[in-house]
Amino acid sequence: MNLIFQTQGNANMRGRDGRLRNSFHVTSSADYMKTESPEGLDRKQTLNFWSRMRFISNVLPQLRTASTTPPNFARSVSLLGTGNSYGTIDLKDIELKMSFSGYKNAAHTIIMNDFMAEQYGSREPGITFIHTEPSVVNTGFSRELPLWARVGTKILTPFLYPFFVSAEETGERQLFHATSSMYPPAKPAPNSPSACGVPLPTGCAALTGANGQVGSGGYLVTWKGEKAKKATLSGLDHQQVSKTIWEKTAEVFQRVEKINQERAM
Repeated sequence: MNLIFQTQGNANMRGRDGRLRNSFHVTSSADYMKTESPEGLDRKQTLNFWSRMRFISNVLPQLRTASTTPPNFARSVSLLGTGNSYGTIDLKDIELKMSFSGYKNAAHTIIMNDFMAEQYGSREPGITFIHTEPSVVNTGFSRELPLWARVGTKILTPFLYPFFVSAEETGERQLFHATSSMYPPAKPAPNSPSACGVPLPTGCAALTGANGQVGSGGYLVTWKGEKAKKATLSGLDHQQVSKTIWEKTAEVFQRVEKINQERAM
């Protein structure tokens, strides 16, 4: 497997929402709205972060094989919201079980995708990891909003067209992110011209990675292909945040695996 490109997510105005699958113990619509997934995970946070990291974790063996087998190209791209440097992260409530809001969930999952791209880029030097964003694209994002919000969005959309990026343009730009040698792995396979991706035009160079080093293997990329800024984490040590997010992700995976093993008995 040479490339994994993830875009899963949703937009709704519900609170903490566990409706992923297999909610067998719901007796009313009100219960259904409140029911967490059997694993105790929120749906929006799972789509934005946990599922993305799980996909990466599950296909790492295939990506590693791709990085060592001609054409030696292996890359993971997570399309969400890097560059939107707002909010911070609560390291004591990463899953937002105590203080969930749509705003905090967006901030948490964006920041976590940022740091995991950096973590994976340093831990898997033969593979490129990118967190990028699509800009403002009219993709039917309002389909899970309440009726009044969907109607309002439909009325306002024509006035917002000047600010939209077309699906065609953002698709072309994301294809560039997914294939260009502007985002090489930290240690590409030697003597392999395609290990870093499609060669760059004259005058272009590899991007500075999330850790501040050119060609680091872990990149935060704007929709234009430029280096994005990390979120401002006032009062927090970035190395500690990175370490905590990495360890929390492993902890959640272990917990979910155990729960699902017990459910399968």
